[in-house]
Amino acid sequence: MNPYREQEIVEILNSNEPEILNSLLQAAHNTRIKQLGKEVYLRGLIEFSNYCPRNCLYCGLRKSNEKIHRYRLDEEIIIELAMMAYNMGFQSIALQSGEIDSQEQVDFLAAIVEKIILSSKQRSHQSLGVTLSVGELSYQQYLQLWQAGAHRYLLRIETSDPVLFKKIHPPSQLYDRRLECLDALKDIGYQVGTGIMVGLPGQSNEQLAQDLTFFQKRDIDMLGLGPYIPHSDTPLARVPDRHERDVFTLTLKMLALARLAMPDINMVASTALQSINPLGLRWGLMAGANIIMPVLTPEEKRSDYSLYDNKEQKSMEEITAEVEAGGFKLGYWKWGDSPHYFQRREELKQG
Repeated sequence: MNPYREQEIVEILNSNEPEILNSLLQAAHNTRIKQLGKEVYLRGLIEFSNYCPRNCLYCGLRKSNEKIHRYRLDEEIIIELAMMAYNMGFQSIALQSGEIDSQEQVDFLAAIVEKIILSSKQRSHQSLGVTLSVGELSYQQYLQLWQAGAHRYLLRIETSDPVLFKKIHPPSQLYDRRLECLDALKDIGYQVGTGIMVGLPGQSNEQLAQDLTFFQKRDIDMLGLGPYIPHSDTPLARVPDRHERDVFTLTLKMLALARLAMPDINMVASTALQSINPLGLRWGLMAGANIIMPVLTPEEKRSDYSLYDNKEQKSMEEITAEVEAGGFKLGYWKWGDSPHYFQRREELKQG
């Protein structure tokens, strides 16, 4: 239950008072420690392809961006990277790409998930946990990937406001279709994650407050929420924003408010947050995040997975130092599943 009404949230987001920010962050931190402890769970991020059939107005991977060098990792390399994550003690990976748009690609991914799980089970009683983020698919395709062994799925809404959604996507991409996909994922049994960009051109604090209500109504298990960072080769980068705002602080407030409203979900300290502030990771954790996603994509491909400009990618040594400096500890050899998911499933069973 959200401790704040929507109007109170808007007032917090509008405020420039350091005392309000500090009080909010402290409350979120206390809630996180009480509900989830000090552990920060790892998701080794493998960006296995930057091909995308979509033309989202904000994304550097958009189909019409001809300046980008496209790539698709081979099956062997993906499995090798997953096993590297396992050997490092990550215990969970996230496979991410531009949107998949063919059954052949779904079959390819399902086979990889099966092989990753089989290979990791041969080394331990518990396999690698697998999160997917490959866009809008059919119910049957989501089911196929679930049956292959994936158990978490991130599908960001980007904004819960249908009008703003329409402004940042081409006409072929429909808000209602995104909701249908989120419903399908939940119905199949996935731990379901969604999220937004904070600071989009034309986005109001009232819309951000409504986003928080949206997350609660959708009863999500995971949240991927980060600042909007323009990509110079996208149409949205050329749209002026009438709001002058501190997007970093606004994102921290949204994380903290989300933690207070949804105490037992998993929340990511996003790479984007780290990209706009050198201490973004530590601040994200202090605001209530409990998941980090170190990038395992081969170094020669990382710059090609350019969702936005100036993407920051930290080494494990840097990540460890920041986590410990914030008073947290890395949760090695644990899946780090969302407690909310199990609570939600239990309530579903009980009718």
